[in-house]
Order: sequence, then structure tokens, then C-alpha cells
Amino acid sequence: MEEGLIENRATDVPFAGILADLLTANLTQRPEKREVFEKMQGAVAIELTDIETAVTLVFAEGKLRIEAGIAGSPEIFIRTTSDRVMDLNALKIVGGLPWYFDEAGRNVLGHLFAGRLKISGMFVHVALLTRLTKIMSVM
Repeated sequence: MEEGLIENRATDVPFAGILADLLTANLTQRPEKREVFEKMQGAVAIELTDIETAVTLVFAEGKLRIEAGIAGSPEIFIRTTSDRVMDLNALKIVGGLPWYFDEAGRNVLGHLFAGRLKISGMFVHVALLTRLTKIMSVM
């Protein structure tokens, strides 16, 4: 992977390192994820309520910058706990879209409907959320 593709400015936030490592591995091992990544534009904030931490992923010009906390005005805001945010990584992608018809998908839907997982902007910024799911998925 080329140098400087992911810039982690939140090195003091352990979750930011986990995200950077996951994305680096996904983009290196799966060329189709790299194509999706390069199209991403916008910001996604992820707040983990159980460990009181947050990061903002800023996608622009085929690169990612990870900022500590909630930076700027993100298009998408994900609020959940650390164990539930990892459920998003288990979503399969079928036909280019997240697959909610298996156990992993039903878990995510259950968290959404119960309010344990909140995603603001998910209906307005569908393309950004779908692309985020694609690059984060380990499937």
C-alpha cells in the first residue's frame, strides 16, 4: 500500500489505531475495496459510548485522515458501544450492498431497531455509508 494513504492523527486513541490497521489490511488484501475507498468523499464520526472515545474519518481525494474526537460536521455519525461497532465489520457485501439476511446482518438490524446502534445521516448519505461498510467489512 502506498505511503500516506491513511493518516492517523489520533494516535493517542487506541480505537483509531485499530481502524487504521483494519483498513490498511482490507485495502491491501482486497483490490475491490481499494476502488471503493478511492471514491469516498465526506466525513464519518464514530463515538463509542462505553469507552468514552470518538474519532472522525475524513475521506477526500482517495485518502483517509483519522482525527481524534468529533471533527467538523460529519455527514454520518455512528454512536454505539465498542463491541457493537465491530458487528458492522462482519456484514457481508452481496451485489454491492450490505447483506442483512444472515446472522451478522440481523444482529446489526436488531441493534438499530433497539436503539443500541444509532447512525445519523444514514438515509441522506447512503452512498457514503454503503462505501464505508464495504471497506470496513472483513468478509
